[in-house]
Amino acid sequence: MKTEDLKLFLRVVELGSFTAAANALDLPRANVSRRISELEKELNTQLFHRTTRSLSLTHNGDSYFSKVQKVVELLDDANQAVTYSSREVSGKVKLGLLAETYEFVQPALFDFHDTYPNVELDLRTVSNGFQEVYQYGLDISFHGGALEDSDLIAKPLIPLNHSLLASPAYIKNNEPIQALADLHKHKVMCYRWPSGNIDNLWHFESGKISASPWLVCNSVGFIRRGLVMGRGIGFLPELAAKEELQQGKLIKVLPDTASVTHQSYLLHPKPQTLNYASRILIEYLLQRIPQDILLSQ
Repeated sequence: MKTEDLKLFLRVVELGSFTAAANALDLPRANVSRRISELEKELNTQLFHRTTRSLSLTHNGDSYFSKVQKVVELLDDANQAVTYSSREVSGKVKLGLLAETYEFVQPALFDFHDTYPNVELDLRTVSNGFQEVYQYGLDISFHGGALEDSDLIAKPLIPLNHSLLASPAYIKNNEPIQALADLHKHKVMCYRWPSGNIDNLWHFESGKISASPWLVCNSVGFIRRGLVMGRGIGFLPELAAKEELQQGKLIKVLPDTASVTHQSYLLHPKPQTLNYASRILIEYLLQRIPQDILLSQ
């Protein structure tokens, strides 16, 4: 019985289908189906109920799954405990990045590769980690905003402080803004969440305001560039506009009006279904990203 076949069994269960597991592991679907069938023959028991539309664990399969999870994790840890060099840590990690995280995540990933040169990083741009972890078979994904009901594990990464932002030219050429209520007199651009909902209810410690946008877009970058061009006011994470704020291309509107802090997360399946390289990268990012953000402030 091969350890890789046990890991394949865990990934099939985690992702819910042979096709999803094949996509996640870059394997032909026929290869996945054959190896699971061979595992069942070796165990002399059926692990899955198979239909044309669904795949579910049998009673024996469910019992086997809970035990194999623990065994595989212990085996991976034991193997790595006798590793003499970080160069011997290897494997592929599929990582989902939000477009607005590229700049501050890239240095951390490059440093990780310098430490673990035999780890292959396969990066994808995502908009909703909860959906795309399963869709693309990702090992790790960044996520911002509200959590969804899911079997995925969500680990808090960094707080996201939002601010009202506009260009100096826009502020100079339009009516003064002295309170949140004054925003109704101004042109506003709003972000559309991956769920389809428009982020037009802006929460502040002093209250909330419902914005009436002239433009809605699911790209933070598009809105940020629109703000720089003087096309209105937006409510964005400061981190997403850090460079523009430093260069004076954008300024904070009502800077003394603090917003309610949101949270960002790292999403990943159950650790037992991940390879050792993925588990190392998760712990590395959870430590490194907050440190980088703190040093940059």
